[in-house]
Amino acid sequence: MTTHINRVFGDKINFKSLSCAPVNELGVVYLFGVLHDTFDFKIESIQGGFPDCIARRKVGKNRWKEVRIEFEYESKSFEVHGHDSNQTDVIVCWVHNWHACPKEIEVIELSTLLGEAEQIDTQIKTPKKLTAWQEFCQTKRLEGLDFGEIAKLWRRQRR
Repeated sequence: MTTHINRVFGDKINFKSLSCAPVNELGVVYLFGVLHDTFDFKIESIQGGFPDCIARRKVGKNRWKEVRIEFEYESKSFEVHGHDSNQTDVIVCWVHNWHACPKEIEVIELSTLLGEAEQIDTQIKTPKKLTAWQEFCQTKRLEGLDFGEIAKLWRRQRR
């Protein structure tokens, strides 16, 4: 006898490859996988153990930096899980609610980026030409800004 399991869905979102918002860490991993180029990452590996992802980020001509990424649905889960903040460079989450997050850790809060997500998804499909958003991100990353700062500047610029 097969038992039907009712799934839990997030709110409807306006994003082509994901019809509902993530409700757990796996949804965050998927969405990051779709958008990783936008954040200027090249993924080296993803695993179930800490840290969840090892990626590279361009820091200059012919220069790449290793980046240790932890995925969480809520950023405060990082602390709840007892992860070592010295072993993580970036937390990718749906909701950033860890107010005591060390400033050395960059936080990418995907839920705040959905307004840009549809445009990003459409423009990623032209791999040889960077979108204005991607060029802006790359330029600001090379200037040393973290993604939270870049997103704020981008929103201000678009007003």
